[in-house]
Amino acid sequence: MSRSTLLMLAMSCALTCASFGQASSQKPQSPAPAPTPAATPAPPPPAPPEPTLPSTSVVPMSQPVVTLKGACKPKEGSTVPPAGCVSSLTRQQFEDITKALTPADRPLMSPDMMRKFATQYSKLLIFADQAREMGLENDPRVQRIFAFAKNQILTEALNQQITQQYAHPSDQQIEDYYKANPKKYLEATLIRIIVPKATGAPDNPKRTDAEEAAYAEEIRKRWVAGEDPEKLQKEATEHGKAAGAPPAVNIGGRRPGALPEAHESVFDLKAGEISPVFNDPAASYIYKVVSVRQVPLSDVKSVISSTLSRQMITDRIQQIQSSVTPVLNDTYFGPEKPPSVNQTIITPKQGPPMRPGTPPPPPQQNQPAPPK
Repeated sequence: MSRSTLLMLAMSCALTCASFGQASSQKPQSPAPAPTPAATPAPPPPAPPEPTLPSTSVVPMSQPVVTLKGACKPKEGSTVPPAGCVSSLTRQQFEDITKALTPADRPLMSPDMMRKFATQYSKLLIFADQAREMGLENDPRVQRIFAFAKNQILTEALNQQITQQYAHPSDQQIEDYYKANPKKYLEATLIRIIVPKATGAPDNPKRTDAEEAAYAEEIRKRWVAGEDPEKLQKEATEHGKAAGAPPAVNIGGRRPGALPEAHESVFDLKAGEISPVFNDPAASYIYKVVSVRQVPLSDVKSVISSTLSRQMITDRIQQIQSSVTPVLNDTYFGPEKPPSVNQTIITPKQGPPMRPGTPPPPPQQNQPAPPK
């Protein structure tokens, strides 16, 4: 259970109330009836003054800011309050809780939200004190849930520590990565001709793969011989009876990773060279490299920093996971089935809050690929 989960548990009612209040305040008011010609509308009453929140700076850190009147009454025949019972929180204690529950990448709660949280947290303490008085804290089932939740919290704490540790690679690490991967930071200015294939419609009968490949290769040879690529693109579009105007041949600068994977060999060409034909299911593609430049480190420093950070976090997680090999009893659990997704205990990015008693989530599969 992550810190954000604990915060959500304590504030769920507060957030619901706040959302309801916002929705209520956004309801359109009924228009006032139009005054009769003989009547003069009374001036509207003065707007109530904006409520002002008290300044927290004038409250000493040792002064209670939450007091539970009537809590922690000694049991009959005793003058000592029940163990673990909480009847008040000082400013220091309350702010320590809110800071611990607030993720590092988010701002602290506003004064208004702090008040809502204090109200809900007070209710949490009241019910927890009652549970202790009933002995539920020592219930074996509750103890097992405590242990599981503790492991979840420790896992999330390790996740956050690793993320913070590798959040900012050094300038030297960034420079070393840049020098070790020069091809990733090439930028080629490209011209491209798209040769659409016949759709198989009655007015555009389908041709064999060999015929399509031969026509695309003929376009390429004419381009190598010096014919105008725009003219060739127009001819190819008409040949394939593609709808719409011919696509633009100038596609500007592209870096590795910006083209389909099967076309990436374009970045191995030198300026002035024309690629072989790339035959895809719907069309064939031919590229010409106009110019090539090495992107300066200053232009890609932030991208490399993000890429390195994710890589170091992933490597550290894999190192921890690979250090221990879980072995399950197949007689009890049954034979292992191939997983549909790669199971991971810790994820580099914090996912949605976990509900108590649920296992850690698998890695998110819809995260964007690292920038190139």
